[in-house]
Amino acid sequence: MDHTGRMSLKAFWEAVEHRLADCSADQLRAILRAMAQEAPPAGRPAFLARLKPVEGAAMAAPPVIQQEELLADIDDLAQELGSAMEHGGDWEEQYDEWGEYSDEDSLGPYEEFVEPLAGLFERAAGAFDYGDLSLARAAYVKLFDLLGTEDGYGRGVNASDLTGVDAGEAGARYLRAVYETESAARRPQALWEQMQQMQSWLVGLHPALDDLVQISPRPLPEREQFLADWIAFLRTQSGRDADAWLREAVRLAQGTAGLETLARSEGQARPRAYLDWFTALEQEGKQREVLAAAREALQALPAHLPIRAAIADHLCAAAERLKEAEALRFGRWEGFVAKPALPRLLDLRESAAAGAERTALMQRAVEHLRNYLAHPPARQLIVELNGDGLERPAWVGQAVLAHACMLAEDWDAAYHVAAQGKVLGWSSRENPQGLVVPAFLALLAGKAPGALPANLAQLWQLGLRNSVASSYGGEEQEGSVLARLERAYGERFARVQWSAERQEKTLSWCLDVAQQRVDAIVGGKHRGSYDKAALLTVACAEVLRLRGDKAAADTLVNEVRNRFPRHRAFQSELKTALQRMERGL
Repeated sequence: MDHTGRMSLKAFWEAVEHRLADCSADQLRAILRAMAQEAPPAGRPAFLARLKPVEGAAMAAPPVIQQEELLADIDDLAQELGSAMEHGGDWEEQYDEWGEYSDEDSLGPYEEFVEPLAGLFERAAGAFDYGDLSLARAAYVKLFDLLGTEDGYGRGVNASDLTGVDAGEAGARYLRAVYETESAARRPQALWEQMQQMQSWLVGLHPALDDLVQISPRPLPEREQFLADWIAFLRTQSGRDADAWLREAVRLAQGTAGLETLARSEGQARPRAYLDWFTALEQEGKQREVLAAAREALQALPAHLPIRAAIADHLCAAAERLKEAEALRFGRWEGFVAKPALPRLLDLRESAAAGAERTALMQRAVEHLRNYLAHPPARQLIVELNGDGLERPAWVGQAVLAHACMLAEDWDAAYHVAAQGKVLGWSSRENPQGLVVPAFLALLAGKAPGALPANLAQLWQLGLRNSVASSYGGEEQEGSVLARLERAYGERFARVQWSAERQEKTLSWCLDVAQQRVDAIVGGKHRGSYDKAALLTVACAEVLRLRGDKAAADTLVNEVRNRFPRHRAFQSELKTALQRMERGL
């Protein structure tokens, strides 16, 4: 099975044959009886119809005339679809007037073509499975062309619309048919062209040579000679596809030893060869060799390459399995240097012992982040690169630097980073003020993060979430980063002991920023953020109360309330925040 849990056709048939060979006749009868019991009443005749001996080959050939009609049937459907698309504008105008369709509906009036098109794909697969590879090749060309047909509004039938059709397997069958219907001399060029074409037909599909192997229980003809020819051909090509297919061919032809040679001889030009080598070693359980090979790669590759982070990840995985703490810290640092994103900052922090060692490591991280932000990677490069992102630089916001400063207990540095921000736009990772002000207020409250009063707790959570959101993968990964931050700050805040002078100075700054933010939001009539202005106001009041200055807290709230007497929506939000505060007292 692959990483998605799917089993290839080759692996499936091999497993079927293996299980059949292991079963006695009585066991096979018991299996069939169990399958018969599961058949629904309406499906019983069909089950019995299939329960009969097959004479001759394991797979009986279909009637010849049925397969010969396949290409004609595809042409007929293409003609019908083309005719329907000529009138696509009439449907568009009609439904635009009725307002009964969605712009996201790519099918439009072509839903009726889904079932017959899926049936033609099934027949093309049948032609392949029964060995009529020339017919299968010709059929798939027509079918893939048909999938690319669109009307003037961009509507048509896509591969994703075909229920029951596995586009990846269809592509693999086509490429295997290309392979087996070309001469040995022509195969590399033909396969290169059609693998590139496949990516145009099926956007998002990344075909591989192993797909051709796994799509059929039949061995790939002349495999060894082709692999040698394929490797030689790919060395004359350039680009990401050529590199990926060359590395795959080396793995299939020469195994781990071949990947090792490729990485060591061409790793600077093909850094992903190192990753393939590590993966092969990991599959063989050779963690010590992974550790050494990853160190070798990091020494060989230029310091600025983002892919060094992925190499460091392999090193760290091996170090964790081997319980090599020093190697783990080395790998965490290298990964952070290559891509200094927030999750890697936390990885780095957690690799060090709590206390002075951890603080010193965070101080080192602060310096690296400052240098990185002073010479940021070009945004153009980030846009151009795609795929898995291993070679894409990290785009680091100021919030990451603010986190590093606070986790390093460099409160002055955190203040200076936040002071450069604006009182509006706290939801942006480029504006650390929305993180640092709530953090300082939480520290001034003298409570653990889990024991903060309602509004301050909500303000602190909002600051953390904004520093994480939409930057580190899906919701699950963002949730993990958020939980780790909460633990880190819980440990850090417990150790903070500010002087009275620092507390007063910090409190004055926070209250001043809060007033400016409230004025900017409410005075600027940013109605969608009235709740945020009220939250901040009452969070400041909660801090003042916890510090024993209830009069100052009441004065703060009354001044804000009186400054905007006609802003009813804001007054309502302020009332709600005050009610939260009173319930928590």
